[in-house]
Amino acid sequence: MAGSPSRPRPPPPAPGPSWVRPARINHCCFLSKIRINPADLVGKVLKSVRRSEKHPSITLAFADGTRVQIMVDGYDPVHKGVPKELEMDPSLHDLFASDGAVDLTVTDCALITLSDKAFAPNDQWDQNHLGVAFKFAAPDDPCGSGWHCVWAILQDHDEATGECVFRTYDDVYLEHLQRSPRKAKHRARRKSGLTASPVS
Repeated sequence: MAGSPSRPRPPPPAPGPSWVRPARINHCCFLSKIRINPADLVGKVLKSVRRSEKHPSITLAFADGTRVQIMVDGYDPVHKGVPKELEMDPSLHDLFASDGAVDLTVTDCALITLSDKAFAPNDQWDQNHLGVAFKFAAPDDPCGSGWHCVWAILQDHDEATGECVFRTYDDVYLEHLQRSPRKAKHRARRKSGLTASPVS
C-alpha cells in the first residue's frame, strides 16, 4: 500500500564466521589492539579456562603461571552500550566445557581476519573483524586437531518480541591478566604477617 512504512529486512542466518585458514596479521597495522603476540603462547600448556559472568572476557591459565585474557577491543565496563559477547566454534566450546579444567598444549595461535554478515533494520553488510585462533594437542591426542576460533559479537534484541534487531562484530585481542594493586598489596601484607593498625 502506498505510503505504508517499509518493513525491516529479516536478519541473516545465525552467525558462523567465514574463514578457512588463519592468515597471520601484520602486527604493525594493529599495534593498538595487540598486547600479546599470539605466537608467545605456542608451547604453553593450558590448564584452566574461565569465562567472566559480568564481562565479555575469557581467562586462560597456563601451567607456567601465565594468565591471559581474551578481550573485546574498545569494551568499556562502565558504559557497556550494545551487549557484547565472546563466541567460539562448537569444537572449542566442547574442549572448554569440562568445568574449566583442561590439559592442552598450544601448538599454534594467531590473530585472524573473519568475515560475517552484520545487519540493522533495513540494512545488512559484510563485516571484517579480528578473531583469535588456536591449535591444541592433548596427552591422548598428540597430533591435535584443526583450528579453533574465538570472536566477539554485538547484538540487540526487541524487548517485546525477543527478536534480534541489530548485530555487528568487534575485534578481540590477548592481554595479560592484571591484578589490581589493592589485591596485590593485601596479599603482600598477609604474606609478611603485617596487619593494619587502627588510627587513634
